[in-house]
Amino acid sequence: MAAPHLTHDPLPVPAPRTALSEPAAHSLRQAVQEVLASPSFQRSPRLRQLLTYIAENTIKGDADSLKEPAIGQHVFSRPASYSAAEDNIVRSNVRQLRAKLDEYYALPGAGGTHRLLIPKGSYSVSLVAAGEPASPLPPAGRRNFTRPATLAGLSAAVLALLAFAFFLGRRAAPSGPPLSPPPCLLTLLAPSPGQRLLVVVPDSGLQLYQTLTGHPIQLEDYIDRRFLTPEGLRGLPPAIAGNASELFARELTQSFVLRLIPRFAQAVPPAELSVRHPRTLAVKDFDRDNALLVSGPWGDPWVQLFDRALNFQVVVDTASRRTRIVNLHPRPTERNEYYNFTDPATKTVVCYARIAYLPGLSSNNRVLLAGGPHTASTQAASLFLTRPDSLDTVLHLFHAAAPKALPWFELLVEARAIGDAPWSMRILASRAIAASGRE
Repeated sequence: MAAPHLTHDPLPVPAPRTALSEPAAHSLRQAVQEVLASPSFQRSPRLRQLLTYIAENTIKGDADSLKEPAIGQHVFSRPASYSAAEDNIVRSNVRQLRAKLDEYYALPGAGGTHRLLIPKGSYSVSLVAAGEPASPLPPAGRRNFTRPATLAGLSAAVLALLAFAFFLGRRAAPSGPPLSPPPCLLTLLAPSPGQRLLVVVPDSGLQLYQTLTGHPIQLEDYIDRRFLTPEGLRGLPPAIAGNASELFARELTQSFVLRLIPRFAQAVPPAELSVRHPRTLAVKDFDRDNALLVSGPWGDPWVQLFDRALNFQVVVDTASRRTRIVNLHPRPTERNEYYNFTDPATKTVVCYARIAYLPGLSSNNRVLLAGGPHTASTQAASLFLTRPDSLDTVLHLFHAAAPKALPWFELLVEARAIGDAPWSMRILASRAIAASGRE
């Protein structure tokens, strides 16, 4: 069954190897300068630099300079040894550039009879008639990445999204065998007959409680709801403690989860997905079904059921209330701790996330943990699971010929984000938990 299209760039097509004629070069440069002079591009220095680089090398017909590794080195200051398979900064910025061009040419009078076009699968730029199709990526709108959503609202939205996925699948493939899901890391959890994939979302009420009290909640206390007892509410201001049922007891989650569901539905058939709030679960729910836990251990204490033996630990400093990833056994070139921070050069947030592929509670089910210290970290981990190159990247990393040959593993992922929206991800470190493959 097909699902909503996951926007990503295909492999780049060959760039032109012939320099443009002088009149064509002049027209292209003039169109580029008009775009760069617009207010939206004035506020985007990195996209200005990327468009200028692509245009000048298109004019020269320098195909080698229009390859992804060369763009990464010359525009984004990546080292010559960097792996484009593990670091998608070029692809993600080209997607942003296409979207920004779409926004610009949607303005009245912009571009006249011609427009710049970066074709899908290409890193060169063309000057085409204004009527030619542009990038299908819609302009970015206002986003709210942290607003809580009730479980009832989440369930309704999930049903609507999955119904939409089914509708698209029926339209895209009215006859013939169903399409196979794209190979990405999330397909490691494709359910066997009689199974489902549990998608466990963060508990926003619990996160608020821990932020206000500074006390991380252990799984045992979460299951028994001890944090909602009078003793658990002690120390909170009376006005907050008096509204505990409204603030902490409701089944809330973060709205960014809604944007992840269509991606998950492309990797796993929608009918096999079951979206659950942590408070609706019991240990027995992890006995049969595969599970994706979209959170760190403090946004979803069920993560603690699986992560206590991992090398990369998400840890809260109760004194400073800062959360970080601790590397218990660092290797050479690795750090002991990873804190999120803002890069002053790019004005982006550099955040860290943990992904772990682990056995479930029984012999025939599996678990993926995708989360980190903050919202941007958890989004990055979840998005990485659905990247079309994610499975191949991990197979190569662990020298596995096929998914069944993969060991259980954990990954430390670095992402760059604008606000809470991650757009560039790469694997910093990895650990194999079992050396042998699985049956």
